[in-house]
Amino acid sequence: MIPAIEQIISSDEAARTIVEHAERDAAILITDAEEEATSMLAALEEQIRETERADILPIVSDGQQQAALILEQAEQYVERLRQKLALKKTKIVAAFVSNVVKTRMY
Repeated sequence: MIPAIEQIISSDEAARTIVEHAERDAAILITDAEEEATSMLAALEEQIRETERADILPIVSDGQQQAALILEQAEQYVERLRQKLALKKTKIVAAFVSNVVKTRMY
């Protein structure tokens, strides 16, 4: 019976050693996977930044320039309308005064 107990103890120790090696191997694999995931994430973030610089920022910049131009054109249009309105007001007042003067003369 003692050889059977020794064999059980030996098997248990061998199994424990195998489990310890497997745990170490798993820890190494997990660390490697985490490092690879971190590296891939950094590469993807850099790719996103590069895409923003190369593609998105020029579009936004162009849009801002166009918006500024449209705003300037709208302001010029509003100013021309104000000038036309002022001129029409002057003509209306002049016509009114002329009509009043003509009416009083007769």
